[in-house]
Amino acid sequence: MRSCNPYFWHIGLAVFDQAHPTAIPDMAKAFGLGALTGIEIDESAGLVPDPDWKQQSAGTDWAREDSMQLAIGQSALNVTALQVARFIAALGNGGTLYQPQLVERIQNGEGVVSHQFEPIAQGDLPLSAETLAAVREAMGMVVSSPRGTAYRRFLNFPITVYGKTGTAESGAADPHAWFAGYTDEAREDKPDIALVVLAENQGGGSDWAAPIFRRVVEAYFFGQPFMPYPWESQIGVPKTATPTPGPEELQATETPSP
Repeated sequence: MRSCNPYFWHIGLAVFDQAHPTAIPDMAKAFGLGALTGIEIDESAGLVPDPDWKQQSAGTDWAREDSMQLAIGQSALNVTALQVARFIAALGNGGTLYQPQLVERIQNGEGVVSHQFEPIAQGDLPLSAETLAAVREAMGMVVSSPRGTAYRRFLNFPITVYGKTGTAESGAADPHAWFAGYTDEAREDKPDIALVVLAENQGGGSDWAAPIFRRVVEAYFFGQPFMPYPWESQIGVPKTATPTPGPEELQATETPSP
């Protein structure tokens, strides 16, 4: 709920000190990170650093600080937004990782379906029912508890949402803003969705990515957005619009001679 780095640093230290240097990398890989998802287009596998990778790339052993940094999603970790969306969907559906697919069905102009693509399960998250419930509860508190990091962005929001903000160091001046989450409406007319918003080198996840997430969910369920972004005075209009020069600001020109 609070995105507390020191809390997870201590977890990283604890598992390392208990002689489990691969525990965190193994868990990350079990969530589908650092691997191709199987989508029909080219993609990057990313990287989940582990002791073997560090020995091969740097010639040194995995250290306490490696487990610490990986515990908060930093270190040399590289993931794609699609990988994150896939495991977020798994958290929402009860723990099953599915292969992302771009095409749902093939049909002609009259609506006759010639082929329906079926879901392809690729594995299960390595979580007990109790742990999965705890993760979902925490993600709910991110948006519903006054102490949650995205609480202000979802005030009075009528759609049930579970999510997580992320502010990832980028090596540049501004971090990457993340928000990942899913809806839980169980409606017959609209399936629930999992979304990942990544705004590169933009800033904090709650400031930039969470409002974009909300806008997409509004458009999906209601067909239009209702709440302006924090940087809008009204939907589609920035708060600090560039003023149009008035007549007194325009440079005078001489009247051409006939």
